[in-house]
Amino acid sequence: MLQKTRGIVLHSLKYGDTGLITTIYTELHGRLSFIMQGIHGKKSAVKANLLRQFSLLEMEVDFKQGRDLQRVKELKIHTPFQTIPYQIAKSTQVLFLAEILNKVLREEEANPELFEFIFSSILILDLMEDGVSNFHLIFLIQLTRFLGFAPTNNYAPEYRFFDMIVGKFVLMPPEHPRHLKETGSSTLHELLQTNYQNSPDLKLTSELRVSMLTFLLDYYELHLGNKLSLKSLEIVRDILH
Repeated sequence: MLQKTRGIVLHSLKYGDTGLITTIYTELHGRLSFIMQGIHGKKSAVKANLLRQFSLLEMEVDFKQGRDLQRVKELKIHTPFQTIPYQIAKSTQVLFLAEILNKVLREEEANPELFEFIFSSILILDLMEDGVSNFHLIFLIQLTRFLGFAPTNNYAPEYRFFDMIVGKFVLMPPEHPRHLKETGSSTLHELLQTNYQNSPDLKLTSELRVSMLTFLLDYYELHLGNKLSLKSLEIVRDILH
């Protein structure tokens, strides 16, 4: 059945000499894999440059329930990027966040609120002028709301240690090692109050930014129950330290 939907490109893998298998997070059906054949040919309706990570697409798909690899009739860019391909801090975050989403978004069903959050976040990143180096941290914090393990921001003078297992600030440091000390907890509290609009106001040292990223990835792995094993982690640490 032919259907029109918006999509967000997460990952592409070479298939044969002229094809790709591309994972796209769609508005209508969640995560889907598509086979794209002959994309390097002059007459191909689908061009490889449309399938870069985080490309925002308008799609007409030949969707069949239960089929492992869906097929595309037509693709076009929904919103052309103005800055993401040309600014290394932004393109690095796109590489990193697309890899994370490719690992954590597994459902083949619609989630309109999650789709809109990701779609609008990418548009905001493209337009951002200040606070770009904090974008990935804010994105990861806000994404936890949709994944079901958002930290509770109950930080107070008497609750100044963040317990990663229970997902909230506690009175005393827990006996287990999965917690933040006072400085990290205070920084997390600031981050939990930060959105894309006020991100320039979040002043983090390079050390704190790397520390918070390490914490967030540990927090994800703890609550997802598996290792993320991100290939782009060292790149984003080097570029955004």
